[in-house]
Amino acid sequence: MLRRAASACFAMIFALTAPTGAAAQLADGAWRLSYIANGMESTDAIVKLKSQDGKVSGEFIAGSPLIAKLSLKSVSQDGAALTITLTNGNVDLVFNTVVPAGETMKLTGAYMRANALFPAVLTLTEDSELNIKNLSRPLDCPPAKEARALTLKANSLRNQALQSKDDEKKKALLDEAMEADKTAKAKIPALQREVLEKFSDSPAVFEAALALLRTAKTNGANEDDVKSWANKGVVAAKAYGPQYEAEFVSQAATALLGQPSFAKLAINYARQAEKTLTAKSSAGDQVRVLTIVVRALKASNLADEAKTYDLRLGKLERQLDDEYMATMPPFKGAPFGGRQGKSERVAFMELFTGATCPPCVAADLAFDVLQKSFERRDLVLIQYHVHIPGPDPMTNADTLARWDYYRKAFPKEVGGVPSSIFDGKPQGGGGGGVAQAEKKYEAYRKIIEPLMENDAGAKLSAQAVRKGDQIDINLTVDGVKNPSSQMKLRVLLAEETVRYAGSNTIRLHHNVVRAFPGGVDGMTILQPDSKHNAAINVAKLRGDLVNYLDTFESLGRTFANPARPLEMTHLRVIAFVQDDETQEILQAVQIPVESK
Repeated sequence: MLRRAASACFAMIFALTAPTGAAAQLADGAWRLSYIANGMESTDAIVKLKSQDGKVSGEFIAGSPLIAKLSLKSVSQDGAALTITLTNGNVDLVFNTVVPAGETMKLTGAYMRANALFPAVLTLTEDSELNIKNLSRPLDCPPAKEARALTLKANSLRNQALQSKDDEKKKALLDEAMEADKTAKAKIPALQREVLEKFSDSPAVFEAALALLRTAKTNGANEDDVKSWANKGVVAAKAYGPQYEAEFVSQAATALLGQPSFAKLAINYARQAEKTLTAKSSAGDQVRVLTIVVRALKASNLADEAKTYDLRLGKLERQLDDEYMATMPPFKGAPFGGRQGKSERVAFMELFTGATCPPCVAADLAFDVLQKSFERRDLVLIQYHVHIPGPDPMTNADTLARWDYYRKAFPKEVGGVPSSIFDGKPQGGGGGGVAQAEKKYEAYRKIIEPLMENDAGAKLSAQAVRKGDQIDINLTVDGVKNPSSQMKLRVLLAEETVRYAGSNTIRLHHNVVRAFPGGVDGMTILQPDSKHNAAINVAKLRGDLVNYLDTFESLGRTFANPARPLEMTHLRVIAFVQDDETQEILQAVQIPVESK
């Protein structure tokens, strides 16, 4: 029986270059395609490959049970360069490697999976099926295993505490989790350094090096330490090809960007990533790398130099936008036919979503089509982004506070994303992929249209004027039937379109909430008729959001796409009256921000 390759720590790694003039031909047989993340090697597919006369063909043998409808889209070989493309019907998963001369049982390469690039391996195997038991295995690197176990212990205790209904047991578990966290924070840095010193040929180097770089300032590291850690990662990344080398160096630069004392090093590594780009680099790869270069330059007050990249980046981004919009959303909705009665109530939909959330795709696409089906006088739609299941740079402290507001009010209905709230009531829950988007849209319409027939509980008007970075908002509320300390006027600042390619492949996000001018708690309405004011400074807000994201990332949470979407253009103000006793939203209004 064919055995697995030697341990990841000591396995022979084939660099992604083939000897000049050597014939590159892959051995016929079944090959296991696996990617490396979070200390694990996880398999997505087994593909049977056959080479003849420098050409390769493939047959799909088995796919991960965690990916619905996975299949083999194509296999191609151009000289020594081999590309395997899988698809789940909506998203392509692409593995690139180079086949060396001579026989080999294992190849290393780069794997684009859900808009994130991973180091990956293609291994000759006798396996013919995949199940949960043989899908993943921890990297065979002792200090990496120990570090992962410390982290998992703390997380496990915390999850047990959240699920416990016994208050005393919950407190005891939380105390244990805190102690486990302290132990992990004390021991893990030394374990990560051990990975770099003793297991430099293991892919565990990438996670260890980046974790050390992110906490360099906190842990009192000097410039020589940082260079050593980053360079060891770069050396290991070269074995996975220029595409992953660029990714690792970009992540190294990103890790240093929030630490002013290492700003010059951040620029150096960003430049190093730029040098890996070639004429054949995809638009996506170019954007990922050049965005980091621009961020590094701006972080070092080199904005003028950064401007030289703006035209190039703008052209690439528009190309990717056009490619995305050609297929997304995949359906068209019908225009709203009008109200049945005389009500002037504006329906209000709040969608909690995440750029790393696969089942949020259906909800996000349905949301986009709703915007085209309804006028703002009939329906106001907004998105709150949260870090579920992974980091999302459109999240902010205000959106998390709003998330907590509804989780407290509706603990059974609001617990994950996507969560959809209509006029303050959770409805139309659940998500899905691209294929479920049209059904989700139809379900949302069935909820929305009857809401517009209800009587409005208030009249609401607003004006928002921007002078420079300052936005002043004036609001008038009339006809509130039951004013009280629980009746609140809340104001949102939302961005019309935010470009960010998250791991769930949604690229363009709409009406994304950036802040609550006047506070998340809202302004109390104590009279039937009242006037209110709110204000916000865009420059200060952008700085606050940058600080929030930098702090979040310094805690070890990595954004799969390191871009920071903070353009803050085409802003909208949304105001709404909400009864905090019942959470019902009585009226809403959306207006553009006028510039003067």
